[in-house]
Amino acid sequence: MFKFSKRKFSVIAAFILCAFVFITVPLTIIKDNDEVNAQSNKTVLNLWQIDSFEGGKGSRTSYLKTLADEFTKTENCFINVISLSSEAAKININEGNVPDLISYGAGVDGLENLFYGKIPYQTWCRGGYCIITLEETADFSDINAENTIINVGTENLSAAAALFCGLENAETAKPTEAYLKLINGKFKYLLGTQRDIFRFRTREVQFKIKAVTEFNDLYQNISVTTNKSINSAFAEKFVKKLLSNSKNSVQIGLMFDGVNLYDDEMKEMENIVFNCKLSAPVSNNTKNEILSAVRTKDLKKLKSLCI
Repeated sequence: MFKFSKRKFSVIAAFILCAFVFITVPLTIIKDNDEVNAQSNKTVLNLWQIDSFEGGKGSRTSYLKTLADEFTKTENCFINVISLSSEAAKININEGNVPDLISYGAGVDGLENLFYGKIPYQTWCRGGYCIITLEETADFSDINAENTIINVGTENLSAAAALFCGLENAETAKPTEAYLKLINGKFKYLLGTQRDIFRFRTREVQFKIKAVTEFNDLYQNISVTTNKSINSAFAEKFVKKLLSNSKNSVQIGLMFDGVNLYDDEMKEMENIVFNCKLSAPVSNNTKNEILSAVRTKDLKKLKSLCI
C-alpha cells in the first residue's frame, strides 16, 4: 500500500517549483527587456513639479504622473515627472541641469531665462485665499487683526494677502498650527487657503468661508524649457493635453478659471476677478522688491509690482 511521505512530497514539490521558476523567469526577463527596448525608442522628457504653495488635496506630482502615463500611451514619448523644491530646482539650474518642462507656482524666481515655448508660461490650475470661521452666525463684518490668525503657508505670499485685507498685524502660524488654533477657539477667523477648506471638511466640522478677492498669487504654471525641436514639440503637446484636462483640477482640490467644478464651499472660490494678482514667474530682483514691500507693509509699492 502506498504510504504518504511528507518528506517525499516536499522534495517533489520543491522540484516542481524549481522547474517552474527556471521556465518562467527567462520569460519574465524577455518581457522586461522588450519593455525596456520599447521604452528606449521613445523620446524622454523630464518635467519638474515645484510645490511652492499648498494644494487642495492629493498630489500635483501624482496628478501629472497619471496624465504623463496617458500621454505615453498615445505618443512616442515618455515623461519623467520629478518633484523638487524651488531651492533644489535653482541649484540644479545653476549647475546646468535644466528639464524640458517645469510646473511651478507664480512668483518663483530664476526661471525667466529658460522659456522656449510659443507662450512663456500657462496656468494649469490655481488656488486662492479665503477667510474661514466656525461660528455659524458670523457675517465676517467684524474681522480684525485681534480675532484672526494667518496661515503663513509655504512659499506663497500670505503676508501680502493679509496686507491687502488690512490684517498685516494679525498673528501668524504654520498651516496645521493655525488650523488647530481656530479649532480650539483661540481665534474667530482664519486667513487661509483652499487647503484649509479640505482640512475642515476632513474634520467634519461646520464652517463658513469668505473668498479673498483683493489678492492672489496661488497660480500653478507650466513652461516649456527645452529648445530641442523634437523635445519641444512633445512638450508643447503635453501642455495642450494638460490644459484640455482642466476640469480634472477638482481631483486635486484646485480650480481653473472659466470652469465651474464645485457645488460646495469651494464654489465661492471659483472664477474670481481679483483686484490684484501675481500670476507670473518673476526675476530675482522683482521677487526681492515684492518681499521688501511686504516686510515694510508698503501696499502702494506692492500693487505696482503685481498685475
